Amino acid sequence: MKKFLLLIVAFVFVGGLMAQNSSMQRMSKKDAAKIAVTHPQILKGTEYTAVPKNFNSLLGNGSTIGATYYDLQSNGSMAPRTIAFPDGTVSASWTTSGPTATGRGTGYNYYNGTSWINASNSNERLESVRTGWATLAALGDGEIFASHNGSDALVIGVRPQKGTGDWTFTNLYGPAASTGSATSTCLLWPQMVTNGNTIHLIACTESDAGYMYQGIQTCLVYIRGTYDASSNTVTWESPRVVGNVTPTQIAQFSGDAYSIAANGDYVAILVADSWNDIFMWKSSDNGVNFTKTTIVDSPIPDGYLESTTEVLDTPYVADGCCNIALTATGTAHVAFGLTRVLNDNLTDGSYSYFPGVDGMLYWNETMAPIVASRNTLDPDTLIAAGHKVFVRQDLDGDDTAWFMNGGNFPSYGVSLTSMPQMVIDGDNIYMIYASALDYPFVDINSESYYRGVFAAKSTDGGATWTEGVNGTSWLSYNKDCFYIDDWSSYTMDTYQDVLWIDGESVWPSVAPKVVNGKLNMTWQWDYFAGCEIKENNVAVGGQESYMYYMQVDADEIGTYNKISDVYSGLCIDATGIADNTLTGMSIYPNPANNQVNVALSSTETANATLSIYNLMGQCVYAETVNVMEGNNFINVNISNLNAGIYMVNVKTAQGTSTQKLIVK
Repeated sequence: MKKFLLLIVAFVFVGGLMAQNSSMQRMSKKDAAKIAVTHPQILKGTEYTAVPKNFNSLLGNGSTIGATYYDLQSNGSMAPRTIAFPDGTVSASWTTSGPTATGRGTGYNYYNGTSWINASNSNERLESVRTGWATLAALGDGEIFASHNGSDALVIGVRPQKGTGDWTFTNLYGPAASTGSATSTCLLWPQMVTNGNTIHLIACTESDAGYMYQGIQTCLVYIRGTYDASSNTVTWESPRVVGNVTPTQIAQFSGDAYSIAANGDYVAILVADSWNDIFMWKSSDNGVNFTKTTIVDSPIPDGYLESTTEVLDTPYVADGCCNIALTATGTAHVAFGLTRVLNDNLTDGSYSYFPGVDGMLYWNETMAPIVASRNTLDPDTLIAAGHKVFVRQDLDGDDTAWFMNGGNFPSYGVSLTSMPQMVIDGDNIYMIYASALDYPFVDINSESYYRGVFAAKSTDGGATWTEGVNGTSWLSYNKDCFYIDDWSSYTMDTYQDVLWIDGESVWPSVAPKVVNGKLNMTWQWDYFAGCEIKENNVAVGGQESYMYYMQVDADEIGTYNKISDVYSGLCIDATGIADNTLTGMSIYPNPANNQVNVALSSTETANATLSIYNLMGQCVYAETVNVMEGNNFINVNISNLNAGIYMVNVKTAQGTSTQKLIVK
């Protein structure tokens, strides 16, 4: 069976945004990605107003907790993968892999209150067989994870004590999906949450063409389980079709275009793919009974298949990347990205989408459902109608989010602002999401925009938000960097190098509860914009992606790394905001082999740390130095460094400066 994700995307201009002849297969498959992207012109000139964050974006208020060569954490929505326990410990999972495809599986790390138990670059998996798409949840005093093996079942791992002990593995087989002559028990792309010892799991049946369950292709099913701690086993109930939908309502679901949440006895499932009504299926009795609510009555006809007789002429729809969260009283809050689709050829097995569309809609149950016409879900139309839509932010203070040469946004298949995660704590709602960065934050290899992780909050149950440059936290920004106005001392080569190692932060996963006043989250970080998997499952240049963990005070969302402070050059270190005191840094000779001189100017006399990092973000040299007000010259012995590219950083309490060093 063909178990791989196939994305064939070309980008185009539409309505002032990007809109070329872009095509993508209707159903995502399961393993690898092939991407064809047209490139705009390379960056030219030095008319830039911002310097990117330090090459090691993993040096901020967090930790690297693992690595993966598999640059695809989700086809759309992020499954629950991070747990914050009341005692301050944390568990995190991700889809990991070594440099070959056979090594894919569930990556895992655990913070025991003092340190993470596994190495920061670990790409070891929990299972002994190849799997993917991990989802992780607390289970009594222990943990449970689920991942799909891509052939016949979900692999379930349980253990009675979090963070320690052996996992007990079993297979969870799905209902038989049939072509009439063949059957499959495959379950794919799971998401899972728990209430005590009750497990709530959703997953799709076999995705290969023609395999039907209850008359539906790639059918999304809900399966409830009960954990017995005494035997460390789970008893699973019979599957139910999510929403109790019929083939005339939904002919086909899409992988990862859904989200699940639980709070007390409330359980809710959100379905928000591009081809069907957007709906919620909610239970108030811990998954025994459910009621369906249609949130958006889609402009696309019920039961639509790409091969039907209806041509779709660029309606606005959900992008398949969504999240749902519940209050303690069961009120549902949802978010999903917005895009536009075109199906003008009913025989080619593909459709077009428009990656330049920007917008992520927030909605809750106190609001009326939305009846969507062709343009109702146009972000501008939604904003004009009073809906909350999150969009790209102005990161350099020039009142606009730039498109470079028309823009080139890599093929995640989602809106420029999407990948939402929500946490609810009383009337406080925290929205964490990924968004395309402002110019000039660009992957110099593909001239494509990087994405970063952002956060905003509401303190009144979603009525208003601290969003915008004075209320959005740029979580993935590193305080080791600052904004400047004068690029005259930077060559184009230096600029390209700095941009290339700025990196991309995507697929945030946030623990569903505020614990001890903290939000706990992970995301994937690497050097390349977009999904860079090749057929052999090795990222471009053989580079690993890194899993990054951050903990931030919930109350500081909207003030921590506030965008207006960042572009004003005020975010220097954890002590708050300050004017940068270090300027004009240069290194000579460069390249060098034994000794190197570091020159820089300071507006203060202070102790400083001089650090040298390799391109994996590892500190290979550090010393404490004194800087005096005025010009400074520091000699550094680099005879123990291997040949390669490094970054030299000098940092005081009020200043920081970084330059590239080549050791030959």
